[in-house]
Amino acid sequence: MKFKLKLLLVTFMLMAAQMAQACEIAYEVNLETFGEGVLVELRSGRPGASTVLKSQRSNGGTVRFTGLCPATYFLAIGNDDSVNVTQTRFFAEGSTYTSRITVQRGSGNVSRQSRKSL
Repeated sequence: MKFKLKLLLVTFMLMAAQMAQACEIAYEVNLETFGEGVLVELRSGRPGASTVLKSQRSNGGTVRFTGLCPATYFLAIGNDDSVNVTQTRFFAEGSTYTSRITVQRGSGNVSRQSRKSL
């Protein structure tokens, strides 16, 4: 009985240690052609089934999200109901990500959607 209890305790401690270390991903986004003070939402999931994880307003064209866990994310960028939406991307543990986003009409990998539909 004591062995099973010790094994359970060790397993729990290992899981807790892994969870504490797993949320160290950083994501820096450099925005071009958006202007200052643009709202950038980091969303988990996919368009149509997502939740806002963090949001920031651009400062100098840059936003930085830290303390992220491994998951699938995308960005919703804009100050009104119609926002620019990036493709989804899986973020792996122990990585740092950087994106440079430029919006040009009719090209690129950013689409426009209603914030409510996300």
